[in-house]
Amino acid sequence: MLRRAEHQIQKSMADEARATRDIANSQRQGAKAHRDWAAANAAIQKAYAQRAAANKDANQAAADKATADALTNMAQDDAARAAADDKFAESESAAASVAQEFAQANTAAAQARAAAKSHADARALADLTAAANDQSASEAAASRASADVQAASANKAKASDALATAEAALNNGSPAAMQAASNDVAKAEADMAKADQDEHAALANRAKARRDYAAASQRLAAAYSAVAAAETDAKAAAADKAAAAAANKAAQADAARADAAAADADASQAQADHYAKVAAQANADANATAAAAAQHANAASADFARAYKLRAAAARAIDKANRDSAKAHAELAAARAARAKAMADLQAA
Repeated sequence: MLRRAEHQIQKSMADEARATRDIANSQRQGAKAHRDWAAANAAIQKAYAQRAAANKDANQAAADKATADALTNMAQDDAARAAADDKFAESESAAASVAQEFAQANTAAAQARAAAKSHADARALADLTAAANDQSASEAAASRASADVQAASANKAKASDALATAEAALNNGSPAAMQAASNDVAKAEADMAKADQDEHAALANRAKARRDYAAASQRLAAAYSAVAAAETDAKAAAADKAAAAAANKAAQADAARADAAAADADASQAQADHYAKVAAQANADANATAAAAAQHANAASADFARAYKLRAAAARAIDKANRDSAKAHAELAAARAARAKAMADLQAA
C-alpha cells in the first residue's frame, strides 16, 4: 500500500503540473483575445466619433460623441485587463514549474525513506495530509469558479453576437426596423453588462480559492519540514529536507499565483463597472439614432457593423480560452483530489 500511495502521489503531481501548464496556455490565449477585444472597442469608438462628425441630427451627434468618449475612457481598463490576464498566465506557468520540481523531490524523498525502511513521523504526516486535503478543497473551489467564468463568457459571446446584429440593423433600414433594432441593442447591452458582473463575481471566487490554496501550501511546507526534522536516517533526512525546500518554493509560487488572481479579479471589476456606463450610453445613443431615423435625419456608417463584428469575434475567442481553462482546471482539481487521497493512504500504510 505504501508503494502504491507513493506512486499515486508521483502521478498526481505530474498530472497537476501538466494541467497547470494548460491553464497558463489558455490564459495566454485569453489575454490575446482581450487585446483583440480592446482593439475592437477602439474601432467602435472611431465609428461613433466619425458618425458624430457627420452631425446630421444634433441629438444623435451629441449621443455619438458621448458614447465615443465613454469608449475612450474605457480603453485603459481594457488594456489593464489584458495585462492582468498575462500576469495570471505567468503565475500559473511559474507554479507549474515549481510543482514539477516538488514532484521530483517528493518522489526522491519517498524512495529514500523506503530504502531506509523508515516511516515519516505520524504527527507530521497527519499535518501533511490535512494540508493536502485543504489544498484539494481549495482547488475544487477554484475549478468551480473557472467553470462560472466560462459560463459568463459564453453569455457575453452570445450577447456580443446579438449586439453586432442589432448595431448593423440600426445603421440602415426603415424607421420601424431601426426602432426594433434599438430595442435589440438595449437587451443585448443589458445582457453584456450582466455577463461582465457575473464574470467578476466568478473571478473574485477564484481569487479567494487561490488565497486559500496558498495558505494550505504554507501549512504543507511546514509539515514537510517537520517530517525532515523527525527523520533518523541521514540519507532519508537529506531527501526530506530537499523536498521541504521544494515545498517552500512551491508555497511562494502559490502566493504569487493568489496575488495574480486577485489582480485579475480587480481588473475585471474596473472593466465591468466601466462597461456598464458604456452600455447605458450606447442605449441612449441607439434611441437617439432611431428617433433621428424617424425624421429621416440620421447619420449612418458601415464601420459600425465591421467593428461590432470584430468585437463579437474577440468575445468568442475569450470564451474559447475560458472553456479550455475550465477543462484544464477540472483536470487539475481531479489530480489534486487523487493526491490528497494518496496522502491519506500513505498515513495509513
